[in-house]
Amino acid sequence: MIAPKEHIKERERLDKLQSYSILDSLPESDYDNITAIAAEICNMPMAMITLIDKDRQWFKSSYGIDVDEMDRDISFCGHAIH
Repeated sequence: MIAPKEHIKERERLDKLQSYSILDSLPESDYDNITAIAAEICNMPMAMITLIDKDRQWFKSSYGIDVDEMDRDISFCGHAIH
């Protein structure tokens, strides 16, 4: 996969993300319920709520996959930001 390019307002985006103080927070049942419902509604085996920081895609919640994070340079969501 081609690594995603950096967004033109990347610094501003990262500052806003940090202001939420959610990265590396503990699991929360509300988020887990959302991913379970999303997978069910879409008839998919997995669903995730992810946040993209400078170097990684971090999973706030995931359903059907046992991964906490992945490198940003191999994440599809990094392309969506751009």
